[in-house]
Amino acid sequence: MMNTDIVGNGTERDHGRSHVPDALDEPTPGTPVNLPHSCADETLREETRPSAGTIYKALADHQRVEAWHGQPMVGFLQAWAARFIGEFNLDIPEVIIAIDRLPCTRYGQFRVGHNGLGLRGEISLNARYLNGKRPLWEILGTLLHELLHGWQQAHGTVGKRNHHNRELREKARSLGLLIDKRGLTGYAANGLFKALLTSFGVPSPATESPIPERWPRGESKLKKWACKCPVNVRCAVELRARCLVCGEAFALAPVTKKTRVRATAP
Repeated sequence: MMNTDIVGNGTERDHGRSHVPDALDEPTPGTPVNLPHSCADETLREETRPSAGTIYKALADHQRVEAWHGQPMVGFLQAWAARFIGEFNLDIPEVIIAIDRLPCTRYGQFRVGHNGLGLRGEISLNARYLNGKRPLWEILGTLLHELLHGWQQAHGTVGKRNHHNRELREKARSLGLLIDKRGLTGYAANGLFKALLTSFGVPSPATESPIPERWPRGESKLKKWACKCPVNVRCAVELRARCLVCGEAFALAPVTKKTRVRATAP
């Protein structure tokens, strides 16, 4: 997978921040926000606030009926999330499943704490890999991986630096997921995860799926060209040019282990 897949207060990598006026800057986690008296008067009274369970259920219902890019898949993922939670006794109080276009190096991610809407348990699956590029059983493996982060948030100790700490890895192994410290994931041959898939007619390899060595990587149309210096250039079309240093024409470089697109991932 993901695949470093933990997002804290903001995304794991800094993709830039939209401008927000200073008065609306996000406070330090855990710091109470002091509202002006006029605003405080307009907040909902305790007895009129909808329950947390109602909000999460309403959001899940909305996702299944709204016409959006994730509608064909989200109901299936919601059903399997509920199945994993029930069958494996994960007892996760809040779960949100999002389908977003994430960086190509991750299959999914879990947001620790609250998201920007004040909701907890946000799991995002990468829309790049829900279009047939990955088999169904691997997608469900990513979903269970992220659910285990939700389990740890509710019942364990989330690591401050290593979110794939020993507690999470041991819990994953008990269910048939082989997760290393980086978050890369393999699958045991006879684990509970594959057994549950089989019982519901989802095929998966009968042998162990080892932990991959590398992260996933997107497919690029750029090809490597080189002269005899060598100077290397990459372009998506045929390159007809000569090097001004050696005078040799650029030729298409052979695909090596280092330049080959990495296709394996958790």
